[in-house]
Amino acid sequence: MDVKEHIILEAGKLLQNIGPTSMTMDMVARTCGISKRTLYEKFPDKRTLIKECLEYDHQRQNEQVKAIFDKSANCFEALFRVFTNVREYMHSTSMAFVGDMKRLYPELFAKQREQEHHFVMALSKVLRQAQSEGHVLPGINTDIAAFLFLTTIRTLHESDRFSEYTFSQIEAFDGAFLNFLRGIATHDGRTIIDAHVEALL
Repeated sequence: MDVKEHIILEAGKLLQNIGPTSMTMDMVARTCGISKRTLYEKFPDKRTLIKECLEYDHQRQNEQVKAIFDKSANCFEALFRVFTNVREYMHSTSMAFVGDMKRLYPELFAKQREQEHHFVMALSKVLRQAQSEGHVLPGINTDIAAFLFLTTIRTLHESDRFSEYTFSQIEAFDGAFLNFLRGIATHDGRTIIDAHVEALL
């Protein structure tokens, strides 16, 4: 791993945990064990660093998802593995990250949102494959289902109101994901879902 990739990985963790406002270039340099001069040689400013962190993270997530689907026996098994990854990502991402990105870096936040269309189309394709496997109901419009699921997850991820309720953001995400799958699944699909849920308990 070269110096630039090391910086991106460490800065990416800081971004998720404390948000871009609290993350300073001094902090990144200390965390990486490098001088500020070395940091600025690789990244001329904080905005550039954040942009490259987001791009790196997006590419890494795409590679992870592809590897999951390549190794899974069926689409529902793959979706549960992706669900586990997304769950971990949400657990490690602070609300400060979402709020700061929307307020301070709107153009970078908008670019992240552009990726959502690709997510919807990819999820729709997976659900169509699950239909052909007999695990998703044939009458389901997979484009609409994928869009509604993304909208729900985005709302959960950006909400700061969980303190008003007796459940956490992660518990709400779990419920949204499982209810979504059960709502579109055939009997055989629900059997697979139940087996995965039992394994998680």
